[in-house]
Amino acid sequence: MAMQKLGHTQRPSLAVAADIAEAQALYRHDAQPSGVKWVDGLRSSVRPMITYAFFLLFAAVKGSGLYLLIAVEGLVLAEALPRIWDDETAALFAAVVSFWFGARSLAKAREGR
Repeated sequence: MAMQKLGHTQRPSLAVAADIAEAQALYRHDAQPSGVKWVDGLRSSVRPMITYAFFLLFAAVKGSGLYLLIAVEGLVLAEALPRIWDDETAALFAAVVSFWFGARSLAKAREGR
């Protein structure tokens, strides 16, 4: 009610509608086949390949850090793991997992209603 008194009656609904329209346009664009099999295959593989590449980079960086903590600094695994898996890493991991699995689960649950 306070937001309405200040003149903010339609801004949140406009922003939500714009987000929905953008997502629908992106999905429509991606769903249109080009007619060339290798182009369609490449188009459908871009997002997964980028995801795999970033995951491999992340694993390599964290694995290298773990190796250095154990081999160079002489820490045991139980001491090194908390230094590798810090709060920022846990937050990043949670964001990625919720993006890939949480959003899809929520969408499936909504479809089932």
